[in-house]
Amino acid sequence: MRAAGALCVVAMTATLWGCADDPSDVPVAADVEAGNASGDASGNAGGDDAEAGATGVVVEVQALDNTFRADELTIAVGTEVVFTNVGRNEHNVIPEPGGIQGWGVGEDRFAPGDSYAHVFTEPGVYEYVCTIHGVKRKGMVGTITVTAA
Repeated sequence: MRAAGALCVVAMTATLWGCADDPSDVPVAADVEAGNASGDASGNAGGDDAEAGATGVVVEVQALDNTFRADELTIAVGTEVVFTNVGRNEHNVIPEPGGIQGWGVGEDRFAPGDSYAHVFTEPGVYEYVCTIHGVKRKGMVGTITVTAA
């Protein structure tokens, strides 16, 4: 009877282990601060949309395997947002249809480890989605609100 009880505990432990978050989805200490993902950008963050005249402020958004961290930002005009794919899958960052267009990156240039940067120069609400893992307002989606300087 003891052997059956021990086997049950092992099976429960294995089941719980399998339900854990992806390692890339577990927040690290720097990301815990009130959902903000601001800070230094590293890697190849000079993407095609990096524009001259930025304020020097850089905010990072991480593309995980099932979500963006942070998924809601409020920034000032001239802020550079660096999207970094820290997940294990390809992603894209596409403006929502009907939203403010002219920025974003396709999955062909946003594989794991890639970065894409864009300086937001106009006030507005910029909704975006990973069309591989989300749909309008559901799944892997986010919003950047850009305010006047």
